[in-house]
Amino acid sequence: MAVKTEISVSLCLITRNEERRVASCIDSVRHLVQEIIVVDTGSSDRTVELVRQKGARVFTFSWRDDFAAARNYALDRATGEWILVLDADEILEPVEPEEFARLLAAPEVEGYFVKICSYLGEGKERTEDQVVRLFRNRPAYRFQGAIHEQVAGAIKRHNGGEGLALSPLVIHHFGYLDREVKAGNKRQRNISLLKKALAGRPDDPFLLFSLGIEYFQGGEIAKGVGQLEKALALMRGGEGYFRDLLVTLGLGLLKTGQRDRLALLLDKALLMLPGDPDLHLLKGVLALGEGRYAAAAGALQSALAAESRLLPAHHVHTLLGDACNILGRFKEAEDEYLSALRLVAHNLYPLAQVLGLKQRGAGGLGWLELSRFATPAAKRVIINELIRLTEFPMALVVVLLAVIEAAAAGDGGELLEVCRVCNVAVQRCVDNASGQELGGEYLRTSAGEMLLYAEAAQRGLSCGLFSPAQKLFRLAADALEIVVNVLCPAWRPRKSFGVRRLKFEESFTTINRRHRE
Repeated sequence: MAVKTEISVSLCLITRNEERRVASCIDSVRHLVQEIIVVDTGSSDRTVELVRQKGARVFTFSWRDDFAAARNYALDRATGEWILVLDADEILEPVEPEEFARLLAAPEVEGYFVKICSYLGEGKERTEDQVVRLFRNRPAYRFQGAIHEQVAGAIKRHNGGEGLALSPLVIHHFGYLDREVKAGNKRQRNISLLKKALAGRPDDPFLLFSLGIEYFQGGEIAKGVGQLEKALALMRGGEGYFRDLLVTLGLGLLKTGQRDRLALLLDKALLMLPGDPDLHLLKGVLALGEGRYAAAAGALQSALAAESRLLPAHHVHTLLGDACNILGRFKEAEDEYLSALRLVAHNLYPLAQVLGLKQRGAGGLGWLELSRFATPAAKRVIINELIRLTEFPMALVVVLLAVIEAAAAGDGGELLEVCRVCNVAVQRCVDNASGQELGGEYLRTSAGEMLLYAEAAQRGLSCGLFSPAQKLFRLAADALEIVVNVLCPAWRPRKSFGVRRLKFEESFTTINRRHRE
């Protein structure tokens, strides 16, 4: 099954009707483990047959609404020196056996946190978490919790709070995809289990937090806020999920329009976690929505000091650019828009705002510097997509920027290619523009000239007064002035920052289980 190593590892799985996923799960770790333990809780499909074909030892377990009990039943039957825990809807990212063996050989480590990347919705969004999934096989190390079960607490308790370390391992989890949630009715199952557990332990903040997260992920945000507020009132502040609760509660208050309560929460939270980027981001978004742009700019600058999990950095740079733009701090606005563009070139709102500053005579960024917002290959993709979407003025802007970059680099081959595209884009743009005949004719003429100079540059031709590349640079710069100021719409920053406009790419965090206690 796997190359023999000095240290043995048992894969432990619990399953129920996982025939679509379980083979991929096992295949992702077959080269790393010497034993596969599967505890099946009542499959009616081919799950048991498939895992036996993979060499698993299969045990049955009567389900009693307790994930920890099922996990521990598997641990009791494992014979390996180490335990690797996966769910059937997970796969381990490829790792070399030698690297894996080095983790097992560390004498001071009793267990490892593994990064869990959970894919949400249709799979375009994801959250990240750190959970102990690889640990030594010792009788004292057992899971706790009927749902969102954990083993980290047991390991820490038996090692004076020590024994755990971070690992480079990554697990990809697909159980939160819409199709999986609907197929397995997992959310309602989890809510039922949590309510049952809370009936016996109504003051358990982790259970309340977990229930709140389930409501959030199901779109019942008001219910989620209520559960998180109950949990917060019972917490001491040292819990490993304390920070996640504050951020998720803040986002819930923002989404439900409870701005005064959000402001109060953020003031208190930032006293305890002054450097937290997501708390500063929420403070900035709140200020933007209330038209307090100077306060928003300060908070968003603080949010960029570390990586936010609520919103990608390019979105934060864009919001900060808008705040500075509205405040008249145009140089700062340009810098932020350019930072956003360089992070995600195909998000062209920041480019439109840089052009809007030029339209108002407030932009100081040169065409050459702006032309380097993306690689030539990336710009070609953007140009083709803009033409497909009939966004001809912006397509022409990007292609002229590509001409400028290629001219400055003296790349004859690239110049000829982009000038051919430019010629086509000019014809399409001018044909679809109305009332701008004079500017359109100038652009047609310039495009033809640029194509001639590009052919000369490609052949290595030049004269003593100027090179074809220099002439191309000037023609493209002049054409950009006409396109931006005549053919393009007037671009202005958005002054409405309602939360519905913000698309948080990780809308609500899944449970951060690094430290349950």
